[in-house]
Amino acid sequence: MGEEPLLVGQRCTGFVLQHFYQGQQITDQVNVAYLRFGEQWYRLYFECATIFWRASEPPEVAENADLTHGLLLNDLSGMESVVGQTVQAVAYEGSESGDVRATLTFANGKRLEFEHSCEADSTRLIG
Repeated sequence: MGEEPLLVGQRCTGFVLQHFYQGQQITDQVNVAYLRFGEQWYRLYFECATIFWRASEPPEVAENADLTHGLLLNDLSGMESVVGQTVQAVAYEGSESGDVRATLTFANGKRLEFEHSCEADSTRLIG
C-alpha cells in the first residue's frame, strides 16, 4: 500500500529501526523500518497480507510514558554493508496465512529481509 518508491539503482543513505518493547523484552523487532535514499526518508511497515511504503520525515525518538511498553529507535546508519550501498533488487512474498516478506538486495550482496508474522503480529529482520 502507499506508493512503492523506485529503489533499484538508488544508494541507501540512512537506516533506522523502530522497535516495540513490552517490559524488558522487544516484542516487535521491526515495528517500522526507516530507510533514506538521497535526502528522502521512507517508512516500511507491515500488517497481515500488507506491506506499506510511505514517504516520511526523519525518524524521531519516541516519548514513552513508562517502562511497561513503548517504542525504541535503533539508528543503524553506521551499518556500512547497507548504508552507502546501491539497491540491486526489491522483492515481495506472501503466504495464504497472510505472512509477508520484503527483501532488499544490495549490489554488494547484502540482503535486508523483513518478515511479518500475522500470528505473532510482529516483524523481524532476518537478513
